[in-house]
Formats: sequence, C-alpha cells, structure tokens
Amino acid sequence: MATARIAPLLLLLLAGCLNPSGQPVTPAEPREVAGILRGETVLEGDVLFSGDVLIPAGSTLTLRPGTRVRIQVSESTRIDPEYLSPATELLVRGTLNILGTPEAPVVFLTTEAPGSEVGDDPLWAGIILDGAAAILRHLQLSRAETGVLCLRSSPRVEGSVFSECRYGLIAQQGSAPLLVGNTFKNGEGGVFCWLGSDPVLEGNGIVGNAEEGVFVDATSRPTLAGNRITGNAIGLALYPRDLVYDPTQIRENEENIRLLGPEEVSP
Repeated sequence: MATARIAPLLLLLLAGCLNPSGQPVTPAEPREVAGILRGETVLEGDVLFSGDVLIPAGSTLTLRPGTRVRIQVSESTRIDPEYLSPATELLVRGTLNILGTPEAPVVFLTTEAPGSEVGDDPLWAGIILDGAAAILRHLQLSRAETGVLCLRSSPRVEGSVFSECRYGLIAQQGSAPLLVGNTFKNGEGGVFCWLGSDPVLEGNGIVGNAEEGVFVDATSRPTLAGNRITGNAIGLALYPRDLVYDPTQIRENEENIRLLGPEEVSP
C-alpha cells in the first residue's frame, strides 16, 4: 500500500510538478523587459517584452539559445521620438546577438490582446536595425510588420524562419545583409531591396507570399544564389534589367519574373 501511495508522488516529482519537499512548484514568471537597455544585457529562458525595447549605440543585447521572447501587443507604444513604430518594436542602434541553434532556436511569440480585432494584421513592428551590428542565428519570428528592417545595417542572418510577416526582411539605405539558409514564408512580401542596398541571398526559401518573393528597386544590386523562390504571386520583381542571376531559382510562382525598369534604347 505504501508503494502505491509513493509512486504518484515520484511521478509528480519527476515531472517537475513538486519540489523535493513535496510542495507544488510554481512556474517561474518570465523576465519582463522594456525601455532602454544600456551596457551588456544577456537574456535567456522566458522573457516578456512589455513595451518597446531600445539598444542604444555602444550597448549589446544577447539572446542565448532557447530563449523565448513573448511580445506584449500594443498599437500605441510610441511615446518617445526615439522609437520608429507605433507598435511594439525591438530597436537596435548598438549590437544584437541572437544565438539560437537548430536544436534550441530563439523564438519570438505574440499574443493578441483580449477583444482584439487585428485579424490577420501584423501584431508588432519586428526587429529594427538602425546603423546596428547584428548576428541573427536560428531565429523564429512571426506576425511582424517587418521581420527584420535593416537601415544602414548589414547583419548576418542564417537558419531563421520568418512567417506571416507583412515583409520578411527589408534592406534599405545602403544595407548589405548576408542572408543564408533562411525561410521567408506566407507573408505579403519576402525580401525587399530598396535605396541602394545590396544584400546577398544564398540558399534561402522564399515561398508562399501573397505579393513579391523578392523585390529589387532601381538602385539596388542584390546577389541571388541557390535560392528557392516559389509559390509567390510574383517570384522576382526588379527594375535593374542588367542584374545577373540564375533564373532556375525562380519557378512555380503565379508569375516568375516581372521586369519593371525601362528597356534600354539603342542609340
């Protein structure tokens, strides 16, 4: 009989529901973070971004493998001119290190507020790199206005998944991010190159977006190598007709390639 009583307690202890003294275990509250993070900040475990987060120049934020960041959704966080979006954002002007691994990715989660009627709209602004240095490895991010917005920034982004964002990644104002082995899926647009930006895209999957998979304006010259651009409304929309790329990367879209720039006129 004693064995019969002890066995359930052992099961609860092993499951983490009881502490060694037999008392119920209260789940740890996530660390709440908001505002300006100066100096060196390292986060791991469960984290709540309860408002905008700013990493100023000279400061560093590092997210260790397996970190789960929950975003508190708000449509009116812009209370300081420092911030760029009215929605919750992670704005980096210093250094951002996201150090996920294939086994322990860093995950950004969002939860709609009770009574919210946002429907399929983006729930937060996303990660904004403004003159920042960044390494983003094995990040999983969804429902952002822009997964990563690069302003004069050239991060390395690898092994990450951006899903259901309005834009997966935008490079503009001279940004040249290196994008390797990522997935941009099921948003409005995949990767956008604007205002003199030259990103390098190698081995990415850009799939199932409602508009362009890759968009290139007249001033940008991305490098496209070994990507899989498929299932989008338009696979590649580009102005510069002299851009060199392998067209076999772009297939099975509603429209594979749309040339937007004017044709050269022979003298």
